[in-house]
Amino acid sequence: MKKNKLLKAIFITVIVLIIASWIIPTGVFNSGTFNSSGYEPYGVFDILLAPFQFFNWNFIQTQLLTDGTSVLATGYAGFILVILTTGILYAVLNRTGAYGKLIEDIAEKVEKHRKGFLIGTSLFFLIFSSFVGLKLLAFLLIPFFITILRKLDFSKISIFVSTFLSTLLGSMVSLTGTETIGVSQAFYEITLGENLVLRILLLALVATIMVIYLTYAKEPEIEEEEEEDEYIVNHKKSYIPLVGLSIFTFVILLVGSYNWYYVFNNVAVTEAYENLMATAIGTYPVASNILGMMEPFGYWTGFTISAFLMLLSLLIAFVYAFSWDDMIESVKEGLSRYAKVAIYVVLASISMVIISTSGHGLFMTIASFIQSHITRLAVPFTGLMSAILGFFIHDFFAITSIMHDVIVPLYEGSTLSLSVLAMQMGHGLVTLIAPSSFFLVAGLTYMKIPYQKWLSYIWKFFLILAILVFAILMIINLV
Repeated sequence: MKKNKLLKAIFITVIVLIIASWIIPTGVFNSGTFNSSGYEPYGVFDILLAPFQFFNWNFIQTQLLTDGTSVLATGYAGFILVILTTGILYAVLNRTGAYGKLIEDIAEKVEKHRKGFLIGTSLFFLIFSSFVGLKLLAFLLIPFFITILRKLDFSKISIFVSTFLSTLLGSMVSLTGTETIGVSQAFYEITLGENLVLRILLLALVATIMVIYLTYAKEPEIEEEEEEDEYIVNHKKSYIPLVGLSIFTFVILLVGSYNWYYVFNNVAVTEAYENLMATAIGTYPVASNILGMMEPFGYWTGFTISAFLMLLSLLIAFVYAFSWDDMIESVKEGLSRYAKVAIYVVLASISMVIISTSGHGLFMTIASFIQSHITRLAVPFTGLMSAILGFFIHDFFAITSIMHDVIVPLYEGSTLSLSVLAMQMGHGLVTLIAPSSFFLVAGLTYMKIPYQKWLSYIWKFFLILAILVFAILMIINLV
């Protein structure tokens, strides 16, 4: 861990962004025409304030969409709270004794098929991310699977690939994910059925390559630290209450966080929220007064998710007869274990916050340059631009917002749909290696995997996937 270069890579990314702002002029696209705006370099305080603006920016930002409505941005400041409250939840679980029993029982049952369990875990997170697309919810499940996989004596790299990497890949080849497909439909009015067969084929291709690479690729040598079991095992405690409460809470979070309207154009969940909040006795609004300012179903951010995680932690502590000292110690343990992960995610956000608060004009100049050379080919243009932006901006919502005025006047119909898919692929690929990728940084920090070791393992996979995916899209683009 002494040679971990992740922090250095994060700051090199920021330095590259700052230097680029001083040598590349800014510009804007207006109805497809590029107009240069001169230089707008990022300054010292743009950098110094970025980690703090992270907590005051995204969760209150609204973005005007193509249908004239506004939607609350995902809110990655809430991601920090989810990280920390996830730590508290698992610290509580570890103290119950029942959770340890659950882990031991599962590990014992799957031990004879441990390789199958590893591959099954990989496919589970790939499919969950592809269909649901909520990385915050995936993050809630990952520590549970990691504990089982560690018990089965898998390496750090294998565990990371089957959990964190699989989640990123699922988002890249999303079929109905709210963070990608929902955003694409909202910004570009692309229907869910467009390129659906192609998306399914790409998902199958990615899944196949991932499983083969996970099975046969040589892993770099990483110091496998001796980690004592963090959980207590008490065979007299039943884990049924714990499992029941956890599943119930997860289902509620899934329903409340998944944007049913922007993916399926379904207003039933939204109407259910409105009907719930309108519940009254006579003229007295009972539900709205009891629930308070609850976010609408389909738009829950990390803040609401964190609140539910704390509630779940308290319920589990109550069911398993925790003392106040037990609960306080659990909070301390959870925060201390996950604090470093949260700090690294904040640092990884610096480049994204700088661009979002101080302007993205220099990327419009880059887009104009690339566009002038490959205007007819939607796939390489949007894919390359999304990859460039994705190296500094983790949020696909922000990238689609920036690219909207660039590509909408250029492409239409099937070409626009294909260009948006290429944009999704370009962004998804870069999140596998970029030091500004929140989920990647969170995973590497949590698993204590050196960044340079990760790059030495993943670069072949990255190239194979990039070549195959964009070769397929290019052929379709040229037909």
